[in-house]
Amino acid sequence: MIEILFVRHGQPVSGIRNPELAPAGIDDARRLATWLRHDEIDLIVASPYSRALQTARVIAAELSRDVDRVLEDLREWDDDISPEDYTAVEDMAADDPRLLAVSSGRYEEYVPSLDLPAFRRRARSALEEILALRDSGRIVAVAHGGIINAALADVLEMPKTFWHNPAYTSVARVRRLDSGVLVVDSVNDTAHLRGVPFDSGRDALAATGFDGELAR
Repeated sequence: MIEILFVRHGQPVSGIRNPELAPAGIDDARRLATWLRHDEIDLIVASPYSRALQTARVIAAELSRDVDRVLEDLREWDDDISPEDYTAVEDMAADDPRLLAVSSGRYEEYVPSLDLPAFRRRARSALEEILALRDSGRIVAVAHGGIINAALADVLEMPKTFWHNPAYTSVARVRRLDSGVLVVDSVNDTAHLRGVPFDSGRDALAATGFDGELAR
């Protein structure tokens, strides 16, 4: 059996292209790592975008290991549409069409110019690439809200590509049974954000070895 833990990146800085994590995003990634210590993690993989790769590095550092692989197909739609700065939903104006789409559950209207069939095919490719890494075990895959939506929709055979709004550092668990069947065990789990302690006085960035060179 293989279990994939799809993790959305931590909260990033708003207003720049390919942002790094905000301090709150680093703290939440560390909380997630503390919560994952009871799991036996065999691999950690990540999207190449800074906010996901840095999240993966925070988790890996807390677990005294490294990020094992960066997978291009786990990236978000940033390079698939007209270039724009990343804006967190929390920082959007009240009349921003993207915020209105999310708040009313019209998730597929968040990025109306995106080629949804192509994006969904890439999500499937990312899922297959992760599953090919091991015959069994548990893999943490740090990615983005959109690509996680699409990957889970593929497993669940859903007509919509975007159908929920994953929280920062939330976890969705997918298993491939010995029969080859894929099942979704959980979606948007944020238990680690409630009461998980960590040493907030430690320099979290230093602990990850992050030197600011991920942005591109």
